[in-house]
Amino acid sequence: MYRTVIFDLDGTLLDTISDLAAAGNAVCREYGWPEHSVDAYKPMVGHGMLNLVSQFSPPEARGDAQTAETLRRFNVHYELCKTDSTRAFPGIPELLARLRADGVQMAVYSNKPHEFTQELMARFFPDTFALVQGKKPGIPVKPDPAGLYGILRALGADPSGTLFVGDSATDIRTGHNAGLRVCAVTWGYRPRASLLAAGPDDIADTVPALETVIRR
Repeated sequence: MYRTVIFDLDGTLLDTISDLAAAGNAVCREYGWPEHSVDAYKPMVGHGMLNLVSQFSPPEARGDAQTAETLRRFNVHYELCKTDSTRAFPGIPELLARLRADGVQMAVYSNKPHEFTQELMARFFPDTFALVQGKKPGIPVKPDPAGLYGILRALGADPSGTLFVGDSATDIRTGHNAGLRVCAVTWGYRPRASLLAAGPDDIADTVPALETVIRR
């Protein structure tokens, strides 16, 4: 059984896509840009907010200055709507409670800004994780392993007894770059085939399947 499990957030623990899309489309309306469907936002998330706003912006609005301003406006809108539709994926709260009761050390590592990451975890999973970390200045976004290395050090975790859980190829690469085993989950925002192509050590189609991997 893994003694430490580090989870991605968006698409792994929480279904956040509708609120991300709402904030993105609010910005698009402000600037008179075309809006996007919720499904269209799914491949945009997971690489950090700067990449997200660049993706939903039209090509002519992707210069550095405009992107910085778009990100500022996105953060304003997301702060207002970030819990409107966001929900834990079914079975996740119960899984986390069982793992915590059994002494599994758990953490969250997300490319979402640190403040948003902390606020969402406090709202949906209070007193559950030993460490919650989002994107901080000076730490490169996933798939760079620097953030995971810092979490492992802070937790005093043995990499050989640690599992990283995420819903994207980026998460798979991040975990492997840090020397961890990775379980990909298929209820998030990426097709199963794309996850398999990235070479996870395990793949879980359901929360019970993920629990089996963790307890193996």
